Amino acid sequence: MKTLEFASFPEIAERTAARYDRKEDVILLAMLGQDYLITHTNIVLHGQQAPENHAGVILDYLFSSGTELEITPWRAVGTLGFQTPSEFRKKVELPIAPYTPEIISRAGTLLPMLDAEISGGISRCDMAINVRLLPKIYLHAEFCQETSDFPAEAWILFSHNAHEFLSQQNLQILAELFKERLLSLIRIY
Repeated sequence: MKTLEFASFPEIAERTAARYDRKEDVILLAMLGQDYLITHTNIVLHGQQAPENHAGVILDYLFSSGTELEITPWRAVGTLGFQTPSEFRKKVELPIAPYTPEIISRAGTLLPMLDAEISGGISRCDMAINVRLLPKIYLHAEFCQETSDFPAEAWILFSHNAHEFLSQQNLQILAELFKERLLSLIRIY
């Protein structure tokens, strides 16, 4: 990973709110409730090289121009410049929606593993959560259970300045990683 080879880890860690281990000269970064070890040559998850899409998101975050976290007002995908909000809906929100009852009933188990907590909803929903995707990027998800009149729904919003820390493409990938991790945790727990 050439971009990491000569990087100043103390500076990156301070700007991105990651942890820096001076003795080992490594960065420890939490993403979606999992700890990644970043060396000057590799990004490691659970003792193995992190998947390419995880590493791409992390590299974009570490070398972003963002500095300060602004959580609110929450921003919808369309306001962050996404060319195809309907694709985002199809790839992230719609696959999660049918699992709303499981997400709500198992929130006590699932949310800590995602670095998430229950929060107040913006709309009338059955449950809303805030997820710390990365130290300075948050996701707000709202879930509505199926009723006799409406199907189950899930809506995703990002922290106000998430686009300062990740490109549009990597925000999309990170949201998809959130979806995959959430659905995986539902299957396991």
